[in-house]
Amino acid sequence: MKITGRCYCGSIRYEALGPTLYQANCHCENCRRAIGAQAVAWITVKLDTFKFVGDPTRHHTDTEATRTFCPDCGSSLTYQHPSRETEIDIVTASLDKPEKFAPNLSVYADEKLSWVKCDASN
Repeated sequence: MKITGRCYCGSIRYEALGPTLYQANCHCENCRRAIGAQAVAWITVKLDTFKFVGDPTRHHTDTEATRTFCPDCGSSLTYQHPSRETEIDIVTASLDKPEKFAPNLSVYADEKLSWVKCDASN
C-alpha cells in the first residue's frame, strides 16, 4: 500500500509503503508543543519504505529526536527517535488521505491535558 502526503504549501512531499506499524494519538508535552495542538495523530511506518520529495528542515530536540517540517510553510511532517531507529512517525494530518488512518491507540495518555478526553486503548 502506497502512502503519500505533503506539507501545507506543497513544496515538500513524501511517500512510504505500508502497512502502518502504529496509528496513534500522542498526548506527550513534547509533541503538543512541537505541533501546537492538544494531541498529535501519527502513523508509523518502516523507515526504509519512506522518502521525501523535497528537502525539509530538520530540528534535533533535547530528547534526541529529529522532527522535520517545511521550511516554507512550517508544516510538521515527521518524527524519528534513536530508540526506534528503523521506524518513522508521520503526522496523520499531512497525509493525502488521512481519513484512512484513524488512530487506534493513545500514547502518553498520562501527559494529556486535563480537559482532553481519551481512552488509553484508542
